[in-house]
Amino acid sequence: MTNKKSGFLTFIFSLIPGAGEMYMGFFKQGLSLMLLIFLICAIGSFFGMEFLIMLLPIIWLYSFFHVHHLRSLSQEEFYMIEDKFLFLDDMQAYKQNWNIGTKKVIAVVLVIMGVIMLWNTLINTLSWLLPDFFKEIGYRVAYFVPRIVMGCAILYAGFKMLKGNPMKKDIIEHKEEE
Repeated sequence: MTNKKSGFLTFIFSLIPGAGEMYMGFFKQGLSLMLLIFLICAIGSFFGMEFLIMLLPIIWLYSFFHVHHLRSLSQEEFYMIEDKFLFLDDMQAYKQNWNIGTKKVIAVVLVIMGVIMLWNTLINTLSWLLPDFFKEIGYRVAYFVPRIVMGCAILYAGFKMLKGNPMKKDIIEHKEEE
């Protein structure tokens, strides 16, 4: 594994998220990026959440500049970088640090995704029974309700993050008093 690869091939492979990392010898990182792209596309299309596609340029840009950063490192710095999966290697540490709030957030996201999937399936299944006027209404409801629900969930999560955790503030203030 070396960072002194062909500049032309590095550029060509850097155009495909994950391929450049693999070309540089970081197969776990490259596979992680490729799987992330695939999962975002699959989840976005399967659950009708096409807005997730907006994340793809961010991942592509990260991968592109990461490959060129790896190529610009000195040999010593390059060999110090560990090839690890972007998410899975630290999963054990994350699982140990998960609190009840984190589990609730994940549960809520899973429930919302399940409801959206069932909603779309139900509307599509029943649409052949309805007259054209009701099909149009059903289509519009099926299209907009999940997006409204996801928008509300995202807003709620954003406001909750801005507000912060009041329990955590009380703990910090209590420690400062001691």
